[in-house]
Amino acid sequence: MGVAGYNIAFKLDDATLAGRTQDDITIAARTSERLTKDDEGDTQVSVIGQDITFRCTGLVVVSDEELEEMAHRDNMIQMILNSSSIAFTYIMPGGRTLSGNVVPVNYGESSNASDDATWTMDFRVVGTPTLSQELAPISDSQINPGSVNTEYPGGPTSGGSGTVNNP
Repeated sequence: MGVAGYNIAFKLDDATLAGRTQDDITIAARTSERLTKDDEGDTQVSVIGQDITFRCTGLVVVSDEELEEMAHRDNMIQMILNSSSIAFTYIMPGGRTLSGNVVPVNYGESSNASDDATWTMDFRVVGTPTLSQELAPISDSQINPGSVNTEYPGGPTSGGSGTVNNP
């Protein structure tokens, strides 16, 4: 069964980014290579951690009273100028979450004469994020404020929390 993209959300301090059309996560192994004479020419590779980044894109939205709980363009620009750590939650279908802290590392806007203006913002995870093991149902309104409440298939299961190693 496929997963509808709108069921996945990246949030900062419990606020979604206004106008978002896409949330991307990349988890890449950080490796160390070494070669000794004993290896007879075969390089040895060890995984020493992970680099986790997020890229979000969307339509430019300026401040709006209806979007108080969302981060709009001016908030995003202020985030990149402040360059400080921000709490994040990445919500996945089934209620699993990845949470921790990110630092904004890039903000860009694009506009032309015929299309809506768009923004792109990149974040890098700092520290060790927590991956929830519990698959408790969450509602669409937790991901998309103002939408209809529906639970994800499968219902709750028991579980705890774990961590993703990110030294």
